[in-house]
Amino acid sequence: DRLTMGAPTMYAASPLIAALAFALAFGDEISIDRPPEISNEVVSNGTCGKEAEGTCADADFATPLVPVKIAALLNEAWGSLDPEAPRMIAELKSQPGFMQFSHAREVFKDHLLGTFSILAAWNQPQDVSRAGLFHTGYSGDLFQFFFWDATDQSQRRELAEIVGGAAEDLVWHFGTLERGSILSLSELISGNLTAPLAPLSPGLDDTVEVPHRPSPGVNITVSNRIVAKILCVTLADYLDQMVEVNGWRDHHQVESPTRLYPSSLHGPAVALYWISSLCRAIRGHLEHVPPIFGHCEHVITKPVETRARDAYWSVIVNEAALTASEQIMRLEIAAELNPWVAEPHVMLAELHFRASAYAKAAAHAAMALERFYTFGTAWDKRLKFNAWVAFTRLLLLRSQRRARGLSSMPTRDDLAPTSNGLQLVSISGLVESM
Repeated sequence: DRLTMGAPTMYAASPLIAALAFALAFGDEISIDRPPEISNEVVSNGTCGKEAEGTCADADFATPLVPVKIAALLNEAWGSLDPEAPRMIAELKSQPGFMQFSHAREVFKDHLLGTFSILAAWNQPQDVSRAGLFHTGYSGDLFQFFFWDATDQSQRRELAEIVGGAAEDLVWHFGTLERGSILSLSELISGNLTAPLAPLSPGLDDTVEVPHRPSPGVNITVSNRIVAKILCVTLADYLDQMVEVNGWRDHHQVESPTRLYPSSLHGPAVALYWISSLCRAIRGHLEHVPPIFGHCEHVITKPVETRARDAYWSVIVNEAALTASEQIMRLEIAAELNPWVAEPHVMLAELHFRASAYAKAAAHAAMALERFYTFGTAWDKRLKFNAWVAFTRLLLLRSQRRARGLSSMPTRDDLAPTSNGLQLVSISGLVESM
């Protein structure tokens, strides 16, 4: 297999790490774009010398700007994403079915809102983002639960009144088509293919025949425009619930579950291989191409993704048994093999901060934020997206300050300290500084 990766900036790992990553790939050819190595002007304690001003202090410590839509997600300013979002979300929260039903890793409401958030962060059209907010309201080709009956026209009108006719139509197609038959999706997910057997024809108004699940043996005609939109929702849907042990899939729909839920033994689910492939297959039919995987131009293979996930997760579950250098080595391998996700860089930033290598810590924290802002969701679902971003922004600020010879926090020395002698820090001032 050939794997070519571009777009994200990468911290330049040592030749040893690069060689290990290549060996782990068992022959997969990997090409990764990287920035120059971190400035040699960083002195031994991790700070910048005076002669380094303009290099270490500026380039390596640059704070990624928070995109406007990511800021709206962090502040839950839903009206900034869609003027009707506060009303639609209030409707969502008014229904016990959405608030109390257990989904993959959270309650149903959280998953639906997470899917909407990802699509909005990707700047998808209004009908697509709104469809994400209620995407499995009519159930799905693999999801047996429903809130509205897709065959009842009065219930379809009820949803249309909430999200609008165009978004309701997408939800109906999403929930009633056998999406696994489109673009060989089922075979992509199974790992039997690295690209769809039959790509969509170029025209947006060209059509395909798709099996209609509520009508066995019946196909319905769907335009490429609609197909691309519901598959874009599928990308966000899966990215929001990427856990190895999934509540609805591995427990609710199984009479004799074989794994405990939730699981602390398994890391992020392995799914980026088919998500990246599907995204590339539909990119030419989307009004706005998602920014993930270099605007859907690149694909990661399943073996490479699996090795990256396993290298990352081995540090999480074996932290106490591994030395710091062993943890760094494994995390750098994970970042080399999968340059699209943020969390390996967060862990590397923590380890370098602990070792007083503040310039390296700042570089990794900045790279992590770039990746969080691109995906609009977390890869490692142990924390929610906003919690990962908040932690990483603060870690970046602390690393920047320490690298410049300052205390890690902008303390208020004019105020009385805490009982354990710590100077107070203004939360508002801290966030403004991030």
